[in-house]
Amino acid sequence: MNTPHLTMKSSITQGLTAEVIVDITNAEVDKVFHYLLPDQHNIPENLRDSISPGFRCIVPFGNRHIDGCIVGFSEPTVDPSKLKKIISFYEDYPIITPHLLELAKWMKTKYYTTLAACLRSIAPSWTGAKRNKKILYAQLIEGKENTDEYIETTKKNGTQAQVLKALAKHGGEPIPIATLAATLSISASPIRTLEKKGLVTIAERLSINKPIATITYNTDNKKESVTLTEEQLNVLHTLSNSPRGKTWLLHGVTGSGKTEVYMRLIEKAITEGKQAIMLVPEIALTPQAVDSFKRRFGTGVAVTHSRLTPLERMEQWNAARSGEISIMIGPRSAVFAPFPTLGVIIVDEEHEKTYTSETTPKYSSSTVAEKLGELTGAVVVLGSATPDIITYFRAQKGEIGLLTMEKRVNNRFPQVHVADLRTELAEGNRTIFSKVLQFEMERNVKLGHQTILFMNRRGHSTFVSCRACGYVCKCGSCSVNFTYHTQTSSMLCHYCGARERPPTDCPQCSSRHVRYFGVGTQKIEEEVTHLFPGTSVARMDMDTTSTKSGHEKIIRRFAEGKAQILVGTQMIAKGLDFPNVSLVGIIDADVALNMGDYRSAETAFQLITQVSGRAGRASLPGKVIIQTYMPHHYSIEYSKDNNYAGFYSHEIISRQTMGYPPFGHIFMVMMTCEDEKKLISVQKELAHIMRMYNRKGFFDILGPSPAIVSKVNNLYRWKILVKTMSTDVPEDLIIKFVFYCVDKLKAGQIRLDGININLTLDPKSLL
Repeated sequence: MNTPHLTMKSSITQGLTAEVIVDITNAEVDKVFHYLLPDQHNIPENLRDSISPGFRCIVPFGNRHIDGCIVGFSEPTVDPSKLKKIISFYEDYPIITPHLLELAKWMKTKYYTTLAACLRSIAPSWTGAKRNKKILYAQLIEGKENTDEYIETTKKNGTQAQVLKALAKHGGEPIPIATLAATLSISASPIRTLEKKGLVTIAERLSINKPIATITYNTDNKKESVTLTEEQLNVLHTLSNSPRGKTWLLHGVTGSGKTEVYMRLIEKAITEGKQAIMLVPEIALTPQAVDSFKRRFGTGVAVTHSRLTPLERMEQWNAARSGEISIMIGPRSAVFAPFPTLGVIIVDEEHEKTYTSETTPKYSSSTVAEKLGELTGAVVVLGSATPDIITYFRAQKGEIGLLTMEKRVNNRFPQVHVADLRTELAEGNRTIFSKVLQFEMERNVKLGHQTILFMNRRGHSTFVSCRACGYVCKCGSCSVNFTYHTQTSSMLCHYCGARERPPTDCPQCSSRHVRYFGVGTQKIEEEVTHLFPGTSVARMDMDTTSTKSGHEKIIRRFAEGKAQILVGTQMIAKGLDFPNVSLVGIIDADVALNMGDYRSAETAFQLITQVSGRAGRASLPGKVIIQTYMPHHYSIEYSKDNNYAGFYSHEIISRQTMGYPPFGHIFMVMMTCEDEKKLISVQKELAHIMRMYNRKGFFDILGPSPAIVSKVNNLYRWKILVKTMSTDVPEDLIIKFVFYCVDKLKAGQIRLDGININLTLDPKSLL
């Protein structure tokens, strides 16, 4: 008998045992273990009548204590005297809601993994966020809110003034010292000094259940008066009257006002007593999104992302679980916010591959959002100017709803010019910038307008090579070139992080002709500074945003006009809104096209279209310069004309001809090992097993073959691709086939120690 929602009181009277999933992701222990509940006198009084599924606990397991989660109750199938008892509970409420528990069980099947792995990905860290942990908080002393008169105490020390302003703009609420210091990039010393001056009080207190992750400066809670366009009104009307649990694709061009539609839809949900989740693809987009939402919704907004501490993530979780907040904003994992009555889930820029987890379980946030919408009745909106081909295909078939916004709010698209770099080279231009881009940049600088330069490679030079013999400096642990970074005067591997000094003499021929080649964001920044001395330049890439608040500082600096030119990678390509940006330069549009993946054309179209959309979003007319050696490639031609329908029609025919998704499935079996000979041997054996059991010819077995990046961090990477040969072959059949063959491999004579097996259905990339 399974009674998943019984309270502890009824389970005691009926003599039921708790069904516990232990926090071990090994498939061998992926099953329910039965435990007795503790004696009542060993349980805090406030919990005695409320233990239910979703409670996290500590249980004895073998000769150790381990974390676990109660997933149900049942009658004992063995003598209760032989069962062990739960030791204690982590929280005083079920941290996994019933809907999230159901979601975890669905994810286990959908992503062929363990329930423990799914629960671990859903809930905040089991360790590092103990609920009774004491931390130090700083708070402006009551009556000292007007900090202007106290600036003269702090005039010689700007950091003290920053602290006072931050505390004042936080509404006088206490802020953890660690958060305050990290946000302002200071030590705790000026905060302590202000305490001695009688301006700030510091106290140790228990963790509070309030969102504290970000200090947001624009929290005036003023509702902006925005007149909706006819397209926005039509879309909002449809979504507001949508059936519960339905998923919609909102295909709106850049600058069409999708964010305003999101806000109005969320506002409606809140007035009905419901909550909302707003997903953004990258941390870089979070600060601007939070500022916009806090201006509209005030303190009811929280943010979560991977750079928060375990304590901060737990506090955000608690705030959502208790109903203290109504909106959760963040990247991928924000979809698991435990709201009690979820009304709306927004997945902005739904096409982004960052929504797919690279670790087990390899879930897709948009797919999870759809399922969560089914479970909770929340309306799900997948928004994008360049939807994923598969998502748009599903919308065309009627599997999900389709809404479109084809006009910009300002009724003006930027002018787009394609600069043919072949012609530039023939005319003797060997610089990074085409003549037209140099001209437009110089014009923009003189006008005082802002410019964005996009290059999807970081670093200074993409490789270091000898001009005498052609030797290229490669990482010894990975099969990739080193990238040269001038700030550290070193070569860096972007896969494993290995760092080396560049050689003076060629290691192969001893020549002195070692040079730096290729272009990255760092080199572009250097060239811009050289061309326009005195012009403030900001750079946004993985190197400049590695600190906790790195994204926020750069975005704020550019938004406030303190930098006139922004150089960046794909993290600046979408979602950001800067009214003074009138020029966008795409330095090398061919980077994405040359990835060697079946989605390369789609990725290139999306990146070019999205970054082009940053220009001319307000009153200033916009211009976009696309630099390329392939000006007639269909991705570039369609993106130049902002023609998604044309690109989709071209691309979908290619997918159908090749049998790629959405017309078939691809299952990638990636294996890694330090011993390449052993790895190849195991892959060949698996390929043999697959071909032997593919008697009906449902599948095409491709490989084994080395991955494009065939070695990372001393692990060799080889793959086998299994493709369906017909659109009639269902998803579950290819999954069962691959798992059956992998199980046969594991049961065979060949030893698999040291071999890591990674299984992915329809991966976003085959690289």
